[in-house]
Amino acid sequence: MPIVNDIRATLDTALNAASDLPAIAFENAPFEQNAGTPHLRVSFFLTSRRPATRGPNPQHRYQGLYQVTVAVPTDRGTGDALEYADLLLTEFDGSSDVDGTPTVSIEYAELGTPFFDDPFYCVPVQIAWYVYAQ
Repeated sequence: MPIVNDIRATLDTALNAASDLPAIAFENAPFEQNAGTPHLRVSFFLTSRRPATRGPNPQHRYQGLYQVTVAVPTDRGTGDALEYADLLLTEFDGSSDVDGTPTVSIEYAELGTPFFDDPFYCVPVQIAWYVYAQ
């Protein structure tokens, strides 16, 4: 059962359906960035897969981070980046679920440390997720 890829697909689908966000550069997918145009960069991390129950068919807790980095052109201030970040924090609100197969539970969403990746100013939004599955 390809649970890890299904988790990533559920989160990607939810992000793609969110409104008022710029273009999305999904991980390892073709994307042509334009230096003057904001965009989002997506990274998916599985950080743990551990048994949640004991027995011959234990349920596992999968957990990880879904990082969406907001990239806006440099020298335009932080306002646009933080507005997009705030939309992401609202979309992936902690202690909520993302409907899909499987349903992905969001533990928390928070801002990471901003950085420059010339010609962009970047603000990472880290979304911690988990799923219980066989």
